[in-house]
Amino acid sequence: MEHLRKSASSMVSFGQNVIREHPKSLAVGSTGLALAAAPITGPVILGAVGFSATGPVAASLAAAWQSSLGAVQAGSLFATLQGAAMGGAASGAFTTVSNIGLAIVGSAAMGTQLTDKKKRIPGEHDNEYSSEAKDHEESPRQISDTDDSLNTEFARMLRIDMS
Repeated sequence: MEHLRKSASSMVSFGQNVIREHPKSLAVGSTGLALAAAPITGPVILGAVGFSATGPVAASLAAAWQSSLGAVQAGSLFATLQGAAMGGAASGAFTTVSNIGLAIVGSAAMGTQLTDKKKRIPGEHDNEYSSEAKDHEESPRQISDTDDSLNTEFARMLRIDMS
């Protein structure tokens, strides 16, 4: 039980550090993840609101919206959402939005890596340093230890016989 408590505490601490050190990347990445999940969440949300493959569900928000519109115009937001729920051309928008979300997540991850790299290379980006960034720098010994342990683990992985 103690091990679980320490693990949870460590994860929370890591999360707090990420939030403090990379708030913009976290916001952008979270938005990207939400968009990347569109093929899953989009149909669920449409169904919850009352759009179905056979048309608006009786006594739902979608049905109330349709009755307030009267004649639904082709190309309107209501028609597009209903078409997406029915698997029409608008359902491809979920895939497009998902691809955009994945690109945003990748961009946020790259931005975070570049920011961390600038913090670790002293002298090269001194004009971009803040005193706070200098306080959190890793020493060359810490970076070397990390590289050594990664190399050791990689060497172990290469020795695994998969036959």
